[in-house]
Amino acid sequence: MILKHRLLEKYDAYTFRIPVHSRDKVLVKAGDTVTEGADLYIRKGNNAKHSFYIPDQLNCSLDTAIRFITCIDGEFVNEGDVLAEKTSSGGLTVKKLISLSNGIVDLTRIKLGYIDVLGEEQEALIKSNFKAEILDVNPLEGITIKASALALDLLSVSSAERVLLAGEFVTLNMGKDIKLQGEESSYEGKIVFVGKHLHASLLRDLFEKGAKFVLTYSMDYQDFRNQGLPIGLIGGFGEMYSGGDLLGMLSDLNGSYAVIDFDESQIFFLKETKKLNTTESVFVKNLVGSKIVSRTLGSYGMTGEIMGVEGSSYVTVEWEHGGRSVTNIGSLEFVSYQV
Repeated sequence: MILKHRLLEKYDAYTFRIPVHSRDKVLVKAGDTVTEGADLYIRKGNNAKHSFYIPDQLNCSLDTAIRFITCIDGEFVNEGDVLAEKTSSGGLTVKKLISLSNGIVDLTRIKLGYIDVLGEEQEALIKSNFKAEILDVNPLEGITIKASALALDLLSVSSAERVLLAGEFVTLNMGKDIKLQGEESSYEGKIVFVGKHLHASLLRDLFEKGAKFVLTYSMDYQDFRNQGLPIGLIGGFGEMYSGGDLLGMLSDLNGSYAVIDFDESQIFFLKETKKLNTTESVFVKNLVGSKIVSRTLGSYGMTGEIMGVEGSSYVTVEWEHGGRSVTNIGSLEFVSYQV
């Protein structure tokens, strides 16, 4: 009997929190039912004018970056002021990080290696893009909400801080091509899906533009381990094959609200879907026509469809790129792309 699971599992009642700050004005109360387009709260804050990744700027490690800071959190700086500096071991040279504009220093992301220089305070009306029940509102826990959600299991999650991360889920060029730079000028507060492979240059660019979390199918192992930034990995390490069905499914979630669960290594998407047919979702009853993902070393991650059964242990698979092969059932994972 072969276990079959859905790549996106449906939860009818998922409880989560939307963090709010003391300056924000909440527009909902406990007991309210919100629908798509409803006003949730007014966010007050200073958008980042410039962001600097200290390890790159001063050629130092992430662990030592905080030692070279010469400013304090909340300090007003002028264009040309020194934000951080590092003296070489011989004392002959000094590398300086200079502010590119007037603004307020924000060291909220210093453990991730970033200094932000903020501009003037702005207000933004945050609207719901889902249907949910408001369970509680308080300044410490934020807005507690219950809603239906889709969950995606992550192979690995990396972050220097395991804090609550939630925000709008956006896809980069529909997740199809490998990018070295983000297409937008700002990804402030967003959870970004980059597609089949995450390059270190793109990772730096997205976080310099304010991204909260980056999701990718695959990534170089050393890049993943050496940076400490909030990253979710779906497939594995290296440049792995990633099926078009999965990338397309995630691209369809563009614009939904997402929540990162570090403890369970999952990402939840708040999106209305039709009810799942759980009767057919547990075990494969008819192998022919079943969707599979290869777990063998030579074709790991490739997707396909079973075209025929060869005895008790082998099946004929037509792969996504068009080729066919006879494969041992034990090396396949049976999945469903329906939600």
